[in-house]
Amino acid sequence: MKRRVALGLLAGVAIGTAGAILVASMQRPPVAPPQTVLIPAGPQDYRPAGEFRQGTRIVDAPLQRVDVATLEIMTHHVSETDYARCVAAGACAAAPVSGVAGAAQTNVNHADATAYAVWLSDETGQLWRLPTDAEWLRAAAERGFDDGFGEDANGADPSRRWIASYRREVELRGEADLQQHPMGHFGTNSMGVADISGNVWEWTETCFQNGTLTRDGKAIATSSDYCGVRAVQGKHRAFVIDFIRDARSGGCAAGVPPDYLGFRLVRD
Repeated sequence: MKRRVALGLLAGVAIGTAGAILVASMQRPPVAPPQTVLIPAGPQDYRPAGEFRQGTRIVDAPLQRVDVATLEIMTHHVSETDYARCVAAGACAAAPVSGVAGAAQTNVNHADATAYAVWLSDETGQLWRLPTDAEWLRAAAERGFDDGFGEDANGADPSRRWIASYRREVELRGEADLQQHPMGHFGTNSMGVADISGNVWEWTETCFQNGTLTRDGKAIATSSDYCGVRAVQGKHRAFVIDFIRDARSGGCAAGVPPDYLGFRLVRD
């Protein structure tokens, strides 16, 4: 009996060549980096995310020509299975699951997505982060970049802009799709990125920006970031309070709320 106990206590150890006892490694299996798409560097037209004024008039942000570096972005959203590994490690907050095999993790907020990025970076030894709003649009390709409205929606009366924005978002979004699907259901775009304009809107790192324009309206004169609200991207750009996990519950700052909130990361 004593011999059995001794053998049990020695399970998981090995005897070295010099007779020393070596403790076997009990580490978790390493996390494999996710599949990614490499998008080449190049110029991009972009309107900054937020609200901009010219005097008392609310106007479009100026259209900027920016150079975007090479971008490596996840092909798919972070899945429920992958997110569960972060939860099991104690690095991410628990989130609801759909029960659909291969579904994207949704019902997560900005802090959840950031925590997952930190965990994945630690596990893989690579730097992962949320994309900026401009980077997401670069990956979205066919989604387009221009969130401007023109003179019809510009002016001192904010309701004109709100109505124009609401109408466009309804047109872009169509009917709500409140059924969760396996990843890949919505296909891939010309860049090879999957489901980027499906029913999952994605958190970005970009804060809501309040700004004023120069007199000619061609440049930003002053600006300040409000990071309690972040830009999320999908069929249309939306602004969501950063702690909200379900924008349909009232956390969408304005306009038509996203169907679901999820995320994908970029690798630096």
